Amino acid sequence: MVDSPYVMTLDLNVLNHLGINLYSNVPAVLSEIVANAYDADAKRVDIVIDRRSGTVTIQDDGCGMGLDEVNGRFLSVGFRRREQVGGAVTPIHGRPVMGRKGIGKLSLFSVARTVRVETVKDGDRNAMIMRLSDIERVINGQGGSGAYHPEPQAIDAIDFNNGTRITLTDLKKGLGNASGALRKRLARRFSVLGANTDFRLFIDGQEVTVEDRDYFHKIQYLWTFGELAAGESLAKQCRKLEHHRHLPSSTDHGVVSGWIGTVSNAKDLKEGAGENLNQITLMARGKLAHEDLLDELRETSVYRSYMIGELSADFLDADDQDDIATSSRQRIIESDPRYESLMSWLQDETLPAIRRSWTNLRNEDGKKSALVEPLVSEWFDTLGKDTKKKAERLFGKINQVAVNNEEERKNLLAHMILAFESFRYRDNLEALDRIGPSDLSAVARIFDDVIEIESVLYHQIVTQRLRVIERLQDHMDKDDLEKILQKHLYDNMWLLDPSWERASEPTMEERIDKAFASITSSLDDEVKKRRMDIRYRRVTGAHVIVELKRYSVRVTSVDLIEQITRYRDALESYLEQNGLKEPVEVVCVVGADLKDWDTARNRERSKDMLAAAGARVVKYDELLTNAEASYKEYLRSRKDAGKIRKILDALADSANDGED
Repeated sequence: MVDSPYVMTLDLNVLNHLGINLYSNVPAVLSEIVANAYDADAKRVDIVIDRRSGTVTIQDDGCGMGLDEVNGRFLSVGFRRREQVGGAVTPIHGRPVMGRKGIGKLSLFSVARTVRVETVKDGDRNAMIMRLSDIERVINGQGGSGAYHPEPQAIDAIDFNNGTRITLTDLKKGLGNASGALRKRLARRFSVLGANTDFRLFIDGQEVTVEDRDYFHKIQYLWTFGELAAGESLAKQCRKLEHHRHLPSSTDHGVVSGWIGTVSNAKDLKEGAGENLNQITLMARGKLAHEDLLDELRETSVYRSYMIGELSADFLDADDQDDIATSSRQRIIESDPRYESLMSWLQDETLPAIRRSWTNLRNEDGKKSALVEPLVSEWFDTLGKDTKKKAERLFGKINQVAVNNEEERKNLLAHMILAFESFRYRDNLEALDRIGPSDLSAVARIFDDVIEIESVLYHQIVTQRLRVIERLQDHMDKDDLEKILQKHLYDNMWLLDPSWERASEPTMEERIDKAFASITSSLDDEVKKRRMDIRYRRVTGAHVIVELKRYSVRVTSVDLIEQITRYRDALESYLEQNGLKEPVEVVCVVGADLKDWDTARNRERSKDMLAAAGARVVKYDELLTNAEASYKEYLRSRKDAGKIRKILDALADSANDGED
């Protein structure tokens, strides 16, 4: 062992209990070092990240340490400064001391295997290196208690007159894009940074400021606590702020300061790498004390997902009371009466007031936003007084729902109007019982309304189906189209006939498919290779057999009739046994013309033969073209749109314009 004037005194059982891996991330570790610099009355702290050498250096211009202080304070695990030195505040700037447990220095070994410490106080220069492997050797070798002697270093490299420099090497965690990430996270962990507090933090030469928290510009509504002047100053930083209110902040144990805000869109609180700003952090003495109070609350209302905040409660860290911070200094012991008082104030008094205010504000904003659309405004003006109130509440609910973009919001608005009208007309139909003979004209108006709703609904169905066809046409490559159609055709029978809607009868379909599988298994290999699949489907008013031929296969009409007859006979036999007399149709989907379609006359003769067998043939590309033409013709024939469809079309157009 190298002779050394330095000595770290350890209760190794305590050290094992706390664990070397006390902290979970780099920002938490560096926060401890920055807090130590704050307690040392430093005015400036510099963090330098060297990716080439894989080192992190933290240097401050504080009071530094002499040899006695290095041994008696820094290297003394569990040194309790507030009690042992009587240091409730720092000697020069009178700052409330952040440190308390005296174990923060252990956090260094959570991220680095080697720690170099250089410090100067009143000309007394000291330098040493601590290695995790040596500390672990002492722990394993001595068991109960002992002493670890850091390795002394030459003091010639110390190029500053006062303060402390800590260099972390042999890092356990990669640095990555550490500079930008650290700037944001450290800014969020301290509320005492800036020239106004005479404590400034720099990372790679660039100062960390309140703007680096990178969330004030997202806040739409703001509620502040504590000093009114501080709340007004904070409100000025929120560039998109639409509402600010100052609320009472007294608990049974002390006053809470800080703020809670909400954003206009919940997705604004989602950051890269899965990080989420949807939380309320708790500060004590200017430093993070609890990472997220929202997790502790019984709050499930919609507005919770829009919320962000930072509260400060210094009474949780009073010098004359028990320390209620956990060992990691990132959470509070929740059974303490001071914490329970804080949570009661938050849960029972503050959040209900915020929820009511937020709901009213979002409802009003929802109404304003909806009525910006001229046709929506015209529709709203046609409503009666009581009905308008219901519509306003729905506007507000839409504005409370978390959506990803403006298009989604307008789609919600469109569906709301359609649903609203549907319920209105349902009420009208119930009113039929109250209509007398002299009011027959009112009946016509009611049914006109119902017909319009049905027309709008089918118009939306047609529009959606055209989008499906467009997506399928993107796969017009022969191999792709073959696979895509096999996947989607059986669940979207309208591709074969616009009048066909699925009438789900899973039991019957399962039995028929099993019968078909039995027939298929008896076919020779050559016939099997020509086919992709054959399936039975029950549709509105008919039983349908669909056979998909491979795109490249060409067969004759006789071949097709011979193959499909077996399946048709099996299906008709099953229907007869179950007393069902409904039509059976067979559709064969092929990639190219049949072999015997070599002339127009032969083509017509072939189609007649297939029709006599209850079958028809459609080609892959014709399938999409015919379906598209059918639906587009429907849209063209419905040019005179009713008022509801005009509103929906206008909302869809404006949503698309917004996306562009």
